[in-house]
Amino acid sequence: MFKNYRKSVFILFLLFCVASAGGCAGSSSGSSESEAEADIDEDSGTSETAEAEQLIYECAGQAAQVCSNIVSDGTFFSDADCSGTMQKLLDCLASAGYCAADTDNGFNMTNYEQMDQFCSMAAQGETAEADLVLLMGTDGFVYYHFSSEDGEMDIERCTFYWAAGEPGYYEPFRAERWEYTEKGYFFFDQHRMPGYDGPPGEIGIRVKPLDENCLRFNEKYVRPVGYSRNNMLISNWSEADDFGSLNFYDLFDLLYNAKYGENVPYLHEFTGAEYEIPAAEFEDVLTSYLNISPSLIRSRTAYLPDTDSYLYHPRGLNDAEYPYGPYSEVTAWEELGDGTLKLTVDAVWVTEFSDQAVTSELTVRPLSDGSFQYVSNQVTYLQDGVGGIWYSPRLTEEEWRAAYGQ
Repeated sequence: MFKNYRKSVFILFLLFCVASAGGCAGSSSGSSESEAEADIDEDSGTSETAEAEQLIYECAGQAAQVCSNIVSDGTFFSDADCSGTMQKLLDCLASAGYCAADTDNGFNMTNYEQMDQFCSMAAQGETAEADLVLLMGTDGFVYYHFSSEDGEMDIERCTFYWAAGEPGYYEPFRAERWEYTEKGYFFFDQHRMPGYDGPPGEIGIRVKPLDENCLRFNEKYVRPVGYSRNNMLISNWSEADDFGSLNFYDLFDLLYNAKYGENVPYLHEFTGAEYEIPAAEFEDVLTSYLNISPSLIRSRTAYLPDTDSYLYHPRGLNDAEYPYGPYSEVTAWEELGDGTLKLTVDAVWVTEFSDQAVTSELTVRPLSDGSFQYVSNQVTYLQDGVGGIWYSPRLTEEEWRAAYGQ
């Protein structure tokens, strides 16, 4: 958006540095000349960084100004419809000519042609620049400036939080590696020093748009379960074969959140926690999303008839999972004759630069009241070496008692 302005200021800055360096060289000789040149190079590098930081702060401030009418609305920070607010912000940025998206890739990128052209040119080793506003929910955004030359990718970014009303941290770095996939994903990686224990440096941004129904179906049907702590999307099963190898405890955890908008209240303890969940509560969660009978649930779980409850152990350290697994993306959909929807779901695994670690066909049954049921899943593709290795099965009753000595 502001690359021409950035380039003009930078050229003027370089001319100033060259003129200054020439003057210093004319008044010195020998080792003093070398020391003067070294001082100029060091000062120039520091000034150049400061100039770049100031420029991106100005760009971020202008992007924030575009959204000022939305943010100044008194309901903005208390708006329960987060997706609606996000869409308003994106529409506002789009109409002002910005290339904008969100960190969760839940919306199509606005003016995506700018990033598509940049990534395509960079992949050819050409010199190119692009700017991107990446919304962090409704808290604020990250302003990115990308530049490429001879296959190298330099990145500058700064944050802007609405509550603060001004840009936050600034960070320039060269991508250790990067890739633009045929499906339209832009992956890049920031180097992490050995021993670094923070979040991974890989970032994935969808550039090419998806069908709007794909986005909507993914949000409603797939993301509530996803790939974390369950095997729904990485195994073959159907309601006709009693849901295959699906673990009903795993599904209870995830579907409880989908139903009530909060995590299950039965917390893990380091010594191993054990709960008895009333049968009505446990079964109500599962039957809200599965066409399943209480008798089938009880046959695959630890049902306690004397108390009409289910014995429940939360996942703990012994069956925890890799924290940076993939997320789901619906890439195609089809209405079937029996009133169900077949969704083609890809696992996007950013840390592996993979936009298709697993592909499956998930069938769901929309119901007249707006709810739905999961019907079946068929895995159609599993990428060699990466597909599904993030999943850890939940401990069985025997494994749990052996692990916690109970």
